[in-house]
Amino acid sequence: MFVKGDFHIHSTVSDGCLKPCEVVQFAKEQGVDIIALTDHNTMAGVEEAVIAGEKHGVMVIPGVELSTRYRGSRVHILGYFNEDGYKSEVFKKILKLVKSRKTKQIQRLLRGTVEVKLDSGKLSVESGIKILKHFGATVVLAHPVIINKKYVMDVISMDFQGIEAKYFRNTKEDTKYFLKLCREKNCFYTAGSDFHTNKQVDFKHGLIGAVWLEGKEIDTFLKEISTKKLVKLKNSS
Repeated sequence: MFVKGDFHIHSTVSDGCLKPCEVVQFAKEQGVDIIALTDHNTMAGVEEAVIAGEKHGVMVIPGVELSTRYRGSRVHILGYFNEDGYKSEVFKKILKLVKSRKTKQIQRLLRGTVEVKLDSGKLSVESGIKILKHFGATVVLAHPVIINKKYVMDVISMDFQGIEAKYFRNTKEDTKYFLKLCREKNCFYTAGSDFHTNKQVDFKHGLIGAVWLEGKEIDTFLKEISTKKLVKLKNSS
């Protein structure tokens, strides 16, 4: 059984300070035995992290943090992958287009497959959810505590499968509130430090393992994202 999981982590592949392999080693040092690498609009570091995870005994879930908008406000979406949908060349191209802010091209790329709507010229939340699900991801709302308070309930009511209820910048009251909301919505929850750096004081992000899921919470998370193959690999190592 896994004992400590952090499912929102960044590396140098986006805007973090540690390479994917270093992220895994640092997680091991922090007593974290299962993580998700969730760089912004890219999954280019996942394979390196998975290999390092096998070396250090840390399970690595392939993930991404997708940038979207709702009424002009930023909303980030976490996508967790069980199978190889994230390796699709089309999906890789979509992430590059989001990163380079060429979102209109995504509409043309997915025409007839996924309806893509824009919000203030950026990918809308609804479309981000649809795209991630289309490529096999389990979709979680990232850090609801920092979403514009005018829109947070509108966003939470969308077709998310989970909510990042435990987050580094939450107060205790915030966490209680979002956990209660998850129970009411009958959805699962995740925990994330939003790790970026261990080399300086960072008030916006936490160290790996600063907030976490444990034991049965991790089991529920794994069940929700259907990581049977990943768990089998872990148990056979």
